[in-house]
Amino acid sequence: MITTNARKIYRFTVMLSAVALMNSNATGQKINLIPEEPAKSPNYWCTWYAQNYWIQRGGEITDLQAINNQNAREELSYETIFNEKEGWASSYMPRGRSDWFFLIDHGWQTKKAEERTIPGSKPFFSCQIDPRDFPEYADVEPEEALRLFNEEIQSNGWRGLGLWVRGTISAETAETFVEWSKHAGIEYWKIDGGGTKDFHSFMIKQKIYPELQLEYITGSNGPLNPRWDNPKSKAYPSVYDIGGSKQKPMLKVLQFTDVFRTYDAAPILVTTTTLRRTHDILKQTEGNPKYRGILNLQDDPQAAAGLGCLVAAKRHPNYMERTYKGKDLHHQISGKRMVQKRMNEVERFGRWERIAPAFSSGTGTYAASDYDLIDHYPHTESDTWFKSCWGKTVYQSAPAIMARNMPLPKVEIEGDAPYVMASTYPNGPVCVATEGRVKPDDQWYHPRAKVTIIVKDATQPVGIFGHYDKLVVEFPEPLAGIKNVWAQDLLADEATDIKSKVAIKNNTLTIPGKLIDQIGTSAGDKGDFSVPGLVLKLEK
Repeated sequence: MITTNARKIYRFTVMLSAVALMNSNATGQKINLIPEEPAKSPNYWCTWYAQNYWIQRGGEITDLQAINNQNAREELSYETIFNEKEGWASSYMPRGRSDWFFLIDHGWQTKKAEERTIPGSKPFFSCQIDPRDFPEYADVEPEEALRLFNEEIQSNGWRGLGLWVRGTISAETAETFVEWSKHAGIEYWKIDGGGTKDFHSFMIKQKIYPELQLEYITGSNGPLNPRWDNPKSKAYPSVYDIGGSKQKPMLKVLQFTDVFRTYDAAPILVTTTTLRRTHDILKQTEGNPKYRGILNLQDDPQAAAGLGCLVAAKRHPNYMERTYKGKDLHHQISGKRMVQKRMNEVERFGRWERIAPAFSSGTGTYAASDYDLIDHYPHTESDTWFKSCWGKTVYQSAPAIMARNMPLPKVEIEGDAPYVMASTYPNGPVCVATEGRVKPDDQWYHPRAKVTIIVKDATQPVGIFGHYDKLVVEFPEPLAGIKNVWAQDLLADEATDIKSKVAIKNNTLTIPGKLIDQIGTSAGDKGDFSVPGLVLKLEK
């Protein structure tokens, strides 16, 4: 007689055998659609949100006013980065580090003027490590300290160390700091303001160390797009829009930078705010190669994948480790979306960029729907640090559908629509993504739609992010002769043949939304809420 446990073991063994067969091609080889080589696009995980969360961490907040930038910079230290139990570099993103720079934000540089040894250094642009926060690097020259720091970050599996700086420095000072980064192997600077009159750092690094990627910004006049408190607007354009206060500076910066960050956005409506900023930039720069900068969409990997952009991930998995009035308080990460439990989204995005590297704002074409979706929500002191919107309803909008280098997706819905984005990447792959919505009675939800995209090349991988009712992929020719339809969670090491579970008719492939949910999260971590993220590949 077979016991209950024996039956379970037997069924599990049979299931594994079936999966192994299904994941093999005709020669018996297992299929892996994801390259082993780490991504080369300059994405980074940044310490800033963790720094803020560490203020008064470990219980109930006793002084809300002490949750501020000055105190956040004091939380950045060797211990918070490297301690074995909960260090940010040693414990975060264990499945994705090789695709990401680890960027240290405000607070890593010396805070004492007398310790800045290079003429022209600025308080936040000295590139000299604070010896009190990082005593392990205090007894060597500044450039060697950076090298040792970078080496230790890399020993934890990360792509490398990135540096936060702010201010305007002379050409002579910039040359010294670029040389230091070259010595240390540092390949990313986040320049969080300044330097955009003459772009000394950019011009110099292009000559002596082009491997160094620089990020410049113009700022955004706050974490919300303007007129956010007007309930009667049909759209809420950003400061980057035509005639906006940051339009001309943005267009200038994009000509002299590697990366342009669309800048900080308040957490509840972060996707809506960021998508509108992205739209306002892309519609002005499309098809013009002089706009060489790649857009960084902050911490929205689905939108970035769907639009060929970069991510500055700041989310972290810590939750209910600091409370205010008995509830978790995090002015940078908050709300029902529970970004703290969506770390797999970041790791999947990094792997997608191995397949399809992000591309500049001036590359190719751009199209958007002629109408916006409007999200709105009443804000409290727990939702954001931006006090101006406490006690008020905030309105933000973005185009319902956006596309680069391909026709706009067709979206068929009953009820609310998701945001839908799609792109054909310059190296061939296609990506489609959906994002959720916000309304007063539901702070974060995922409407499902039938989405149809047109793909010119059936041999190319297709990235799929988000939730769908069904996804229809149209190709230019009939799909007769297709032997396999491979699908793989971007966190998995093997693909699965899903041909028997999809509908193929003439030149169209239809994938049920529930199958996308199943495959796209199959390799996720237990308890992680991330949306699906997978890659699809047809084989004849």
